[in-house]
Amino acid sequence: MRLQAAIDRVTVEQAAEIIEQTHGYADIIEVGTSLIKDFGLAGSVKVLKEKYPDQCILADIKTCDEGEYEFRKTYEAGGDIPTVMGFSSIPTLKACQCIAKELGKEYMIDLLEVSDEKLEVLKKEFPEAIFCVHLPSDNQGIGLEELVQHMCEKLSGVDKIAVAGGVKLDNIALMDRCGIDIVIVGGAISKANDVGEATQAFAKEIRRQKLW
Repeated sequence: MRLQAAIDRVTVEQAAEIIEQTHGYADIIEVGTSLIKDFGLAGSVKVLKEKYPDQCILADIKTCDEGEYEFRKTYEAGGDIPTVMGFSSIPTLKACQCIAKELGKEYMIDLLEVSDEKLEVLKKEFPEAIFCVHLPSDNQGIGLEELVQHMCEKLSGVDKIAVAGGVKLDNIALMDRCGIDIVIVGGAISKANDVGEATQAFAKEIRRQKLW
Protein backbone atom coordinates (compact mmCIF):
# COMPACT_ATOMS: atom_id res chain seq x y z
CA MET A 1 0.00 0.00 0.00
CA ARG A 2 1.28 3.46 -0.94
CA LEU A 3 0.72 6.64 1.06
CA GLN A 4 -0.30 9.75 -0.84
CA ALA A 5 -0.26 13.06 1.04
CA ALA A 6 -2.64 15.59 -0.50
CA ILE A 7 -1.75 19.28 -0.26
CA ASP A 8 -4.44 21.86 -0.98
CA ARG A 9 -5.48 25.43 -0.25
CA VAL A 10 -2.03 26.66 0.76
CA THR A 11 0.71 28.67 -0.94
CA VAL A 12 3.43 26.94 -2.93
CA GLU A 13 5.91 27.91 -0.22
CA GLN A 14 3.72 26.26 2.42
CA ALA A 15 3.35 23.21 0.18
CA ALA A 16 7.15 22.93 -0.01
CA GLU A 17 7.35 23.07 3.79
CA ILE A 18 4.80 20.25 4.05
CA ILE A 19 6.73 18.14 1.53
CA GLU A 20 9.90 18.74 3.52
CA GLN A 21 8.23 17.30 6.60
CA THR A 22 6.67 14.33 4.78
CA HIS A 23 9.85 13.50 2.86
CA GLY A 24 10.81 9.86 3.17
CA TYR A 25 7.41 8.77 4.46
CA ALA A 26 4.89 9.78 1.77
CA ASP A 27 5.27 7.73 -1.42
CA ILE A 28 3.28 10.26 -3.44
CA ILE A 29 2.70 13.97 -2.96
CA GLU A 30 -0.54 15.29 -4.39
CA VAL A 31 -0.44 18.84 -5.69
CA GLY A 32 -4.11 19.59 -5.17
CA THR A 33 -6.55 21.17 -7.57
CA SER A 34 -6.65 24.47 -5.71
CA LEU A 35 -2.86 24.84 -5.87
CA ILE A 36 -2.89 24.22 -9.60
CA LYS A 37 -5.80 26.62 -10.14
CA ASP A 38 -4.22 29.31 -8.00
CA PHE A 39 -0.67 29.09 -9.35
CA GLY A 40 -0.86 27.14 -12.61
CA LEU A 41 1.12 24.04 -13.51
CA ALA A 42 4.33 26.05 -13.93
CA GLY A 43 3.89 27.80 -10.61
CA SER A 44 3.01 24.71 -8.59
CA VAL A 45 3.83 21.30 -10.06
CA LYS A 46 6.94 22.45 -11.93
CA VAL A 47 8.31 24.42 -8.98
CA LEU A 48 7.79 21.57 -6.51
CA LYS A 49 9.15 18.89 -8.85
CA GLU A 50 12.29 20.93 -9.44
CA LYS A 51 12.72 21.33 -5.69
CA TYR A 52 12.02 17.63 -5.00
CA PRO A 53 13.01 15.79 -8.21
CA ASP A 54 12.94 12.33 -6.60
CA GLN A 55 9.44 12.77 -5.17
CA CYS A 56 6.56 11.17 -7.08
CA ILE A 57 4.04 13.93 -7.68
CA LEU A 58 0.38 13.48 -8.52
CA ALA A 59 -1.16 16.53 -10.17
CA ASP A 60 -4.88 16.62 -9.44
CA ILE A 61 -5.87 18.44 -12.61
CA LYS A 62 -9.27 16.69 -12.83
CA THR A 63 -9.28 16.66 -16.62
CA CYS A 64 -12.73 16.29 -18.18
CA ASP A 65 -11.93 17.52 -21.71
CA GLU A 66 -8.84 18.36 -23.80
CA GLY A 67 -7.25 15.16 -22.50
CA GLU A 68 -4.21 15.04 -24.77
CA TYR A 69 -3.28 18.69 -24.18
CA GLU A 70 -3.81 18.71 -20.42
CA PHE A 71 -2.02 15.41 -19.79
CA ARG A 72 0.96 16.31 -21.96
CA LYS A 73 1.31 19.72 -20.27
CA THR A 74 1.12 18.09 -16.85
CA TYR A 75 3.81 15.54 -17.63
CA GLU A 76 5.99 18.28 -19.15
CA ALA A 77 5.64 20.26 -15.92
CA GLY A 78 7.02 17.31 -13.97
CA GLY A 79 3.81 15.65 -12.82
CA ASP A 80 4.16 11.89 -12.56
CA ILE A 81 0.46 11.04 -12.20
CA PRO A 82 -2.26 13.33 -13.61
CA THR A 83 -5.95 12.76 -12.91
CA VAL A 84 -8.91 12.52 -15.26
CA MET A 85 -12.55 12.39 -14.23
CA GLY A 86 -14.23 9.06 -14.94
CA PHE A 87 -17.42 10.78 -16.09
CA SER A 88 -15.45 12.24 -19.05
CA SER A 89 -16.16 11.01 -22.55
CA ILE A 90 -14.43 7.83 -23.68
CA PRO A 91 -12.49 9.76 -26.38
CA THR A 92 -11.14 12.11 -23.68
CA LEU A 93 -10.14 9.18 -21.48
CA LYS A 94 -8.53 7.44 -24.46
CA ALA A 95 -6.53 10.59 -25.24
CA CYS A 96 -5.23 10.63 -21.65
CA GLN A 97 -4.41 6.93 -21.83
CA CYS A 98 -2.53 7.43 -25.10
CA ILE A 99 -0.26 10.15 -23.69
CA ALA A 100 0.41 8.16 -20.52
CA LYS A 101 1.39 5.10 -22.56
CA GLU A 102 3.54 7.17 -24.89
CA LEU A 103 5.53 8.54 -21.94
CA GLY A 104 5.45 5.37 -19.84
CA LYS A 105 3.62 7.11 -16.99
CA GLU A 106 0.86 6.31 -14.52
CA TYR A 107 -2.48 8.12 -14.51
CA MET A 108 -5.51 8.13 -12.25
CA ILE A 109 -9.21 7.95 -13.10
CA ASP A 110 -11.34 9.69 -10.46
CA LEU A 111 -14.59 7.75 -9.97
CA LEU A 112 -16.58 10.63 -8.48
CA GLU A 113 -20.15 10.42 -9.79
CA VAL A 114 -19.39 7.48 -12.10
CA SER A 115 -22.32 5.14 -12.71
CA ASP A 116 -22.02 1.36 -12.40
CA GLU A 117 -22.55 1.07 -16.15
CA LYS A 118 -19.74 3.52 -16.92
CA LEU A 119 -17.49 1.81 -14.40
CA GLU A 120 -17.75 -1.48 -16.28
CA VAL A 121 -16.63 0.28 -19.45
CA LEU A 122 -13.71 1.92 -17.65
CA LYS A 123 -12.54 -1.39 -16.21
CA LYS A 124 -12.52 -2.95 -19.66
CA GLU A 125 -10.94 -0.08 -21.58
CA PHE A 126 -8.42 1.27 -19.02
CA PRO A 127 -7.11 -1.71 -17.02
CA GLU A 128 -3.71 -0.11 -16.37
CA ALA A 129 -5.15 3.04 -14.75
CA ILE A 130 -5.28 3.79 -11.04
CA PHE A 131 -8.98 3.85 -10.12
CA CYS A 132 -9.73 6.35 -7.35
CA VAL A 133 -12.70 5.70 -5.07
CA HIS A 134 -13.52 9.27 -4.06
CA LEU A 135 -15.81 10.42 -1.29
CA PRO A 136 -16.55 14.12 -1.95
CA SER A 137 -14.87 16.55 0.43
CA ASP A 138 -18.26 18.06 1.17
CA ASN A 139 -19.29 14.76 2.79
CA GLN A 140 -16.67 15.42 5.48
CA GLY A 141 -15.60 11.78 5.61
CA ILE A 142 -19.09 10.43 6.38
CA GLY A 143 -19.77 7.13 4.61
CA LEU A 144 -16.23 6.40 3.44
CA GLU A 145 -15.99 2.87 4.80
CA GLU A 146 -19.33 1.85 3.27
CA LEU A 147 -18.31 3.39 -0.05
CA VAL A 148 -14.97 1.55 -0.06
CA GLN A 149 -16.56 -1.82 0.66
CA HIS A 150 -19.20 -1.28 -2.03
CA MET A 151 -16.77 -0.03 -4.66
CA CYS A 152 -14.19 -2.75 -4.07
CA GLU A 153 -16.82 -5.30 -5.03
CA LYS A 154 -17.52 -3.32 -8.20
CA LEU A 155 -13.77 -2.99 -8.90
CA SER A 156 -13.04 -6.70 -8.73
CA GLY A 157 -10.15 -7.47 -11.07
CA VAL A 158 -8.68 -3.95 -11.02
CA ASP A 159 -4.97 -3.92 -10.16
CA LYS A 160 -4.59 -0.43 -8.69
CA ILE A 161 -7.25 1.17 -6.49
CA ALA A 162 -6.86 4.43 -4.56
CA VAL A 163 -9.14 5.85 -1.88
CA ALA A 164 -9.68 9.53 -1.07
CA GLY A 165 -11.98 11.40 1.27
CA GLY A 166 -11.68 11.06 5.02
CA VAL A 167 -8.94 8.44 5.28
CA LYS A 168 -7.80 8.15 8.91
CA LEU A 169 -5.45 5.93 10.88
CA ASP A 170 -8.29 3.80 12.19
CA ASN A 171 -9.52 2.77 8.74
CA ILE A 172 -6.14 1.79 7.25
CA ALA A 173 -6.79 -1.82 8.26
CA LEU A 174 -9.99 -1.80 6.21
CA MET A 175 -8.10 -0.39 3.22
CA ASP A 176 -5.59 -3.20 3.52
CA ARG A 177 -8.31 -5.86 3.70
CA CYS A 178 -9.93 -4.39 0.59
CA GLY A 179 -6.66 -4.53 -1.34
CA ILE A 180 -6.27 -0.78 -1.74
CA ASP A 181 -3.03 0.24 -3.46
CA ILE A 182 -2.99 3.95 -2.53
CA VAL A 183 -4.49 5.68 0.50
CA ILE A 184 -4.86 9.41 -0.04
CA VAL A 185 -4.65 11.46 3.13
CA GLY A 186 -5.43 15.16 3.14
CA GLY A 187 -6.15 17.17 6.25
CA ALA A 188 -5.12 14.41 8.67
CA ILE A 189 -1.57 15.11 7.49
CA SER A 190 -1.47 18.63 6.02
CA LYS A 191 -3.47 20.21 8.86
CA ALA A 192 -1.84 18.25 11.67
CA ASN A 193 0.00 20.14 14.41
CA ASP A 194 3.08 18.10 13.50
CA VAL A 195 2.97 17.15 9.82
CA GLY A 196 6.05 14.94 10.00
CA GLU A 197 4.77 13.01 12.98
CA ALA A 198 1.34 12.51 11.37
CA THR A 199 2.92 11.25 8.13
CA GLN A 200 5.14 8.84 10.03
CA ALA A 201 2.11 7.52 11.91
CA PHE A 202 0.32 6.67 8.65
CA ALA A 203 3.47 5.15 7.14
CA LYS A 204 4.00 2.99 10.24
CA GLU A 205 0.37 1.84 10.25
CA ILE A 206 0.64 0.87 6.59
CA ARG A 207 3.83 -1.10 7.27
CA ARG A 208 2.18 -2.74 10.28
CA GLN A 209 -0.62 -4.05 8.07
CA LYS A 210 1.96 -5.61 5.74
CA LEU A 211 3.45 -7.58 8.63
CA TRP A 212 0.14 -9.15 9.63
